[in-house]
Amino acid sequence: MQMKYILILLSLILYGEGVFAKPVRDAAKYQIRVLGMNVGEFAVTQELVDGDLSVEAVTDIEVKIIFTYKVRYTQQSHYQNGNLSKYRVQTLKNGSINSDTQLKRMDEAYLLIKDGDSTLVHENITYSGSLLYFNEPKQDSLMYNERNGEMKSIRATADNTYVITDRKGRRTNEYHYKDGILETAILEHPIATIYMERSHQN
Repeated sequence: MQMKYILILLSLILYGEGVFAKPVRDAAKYQIRVLGMNVGEFAVTQELVDGDLSVEAVTDIEVKIIFTYKVRYTQQSHYQNGNLSKYRVQTLKNGSINSDTQLKRMDEAYLLIKDGDSTLVHENITYSGSLLYFNEPKQDSLMYNERNGEMKSIRATADNTYVITDRKGRRTNEYHYKDGILETAILEHPIATIYMERSHQN
């Protein structure tokens, strides 16, 4: 009987990682600056459970000029077996929904629903914008942008530094990594350049 318990204990030590697998969770926060002003914060979490990956990101922006202007972006993305299975992105302006985009995996394509309009996406998506924060794109050349539903090119320009270009080859964003985690980002916008920097406060 004692030998039986010893064998059970050994099996738990050797193989218990699969039996008692704990979720692997990463989290980070970023400060957002525009024109030298701190305008908001971006928080992202990534959780891996039994091979399924979930990413949740929330951006809160508040700009005070003549009046206070608040914008919140929420995004949830899910991966199964290394492929994007679904996501949803919403934009809220001053508390009201301004845009709503979601994508769901069908049999041989994705169904993209953007503000009520539907279309099919036939590419197999293995890397998207939601993975940028904890998954340095060392082996990827294409990235799917959840917010606008477009596939974009991504390439390394220096060690741990990558740029994204649009369909016309114009640079849109730049990302710099440290220890595999996004450290800073430069997002090119027609009105102003947006800077993101990771917070290291405990």
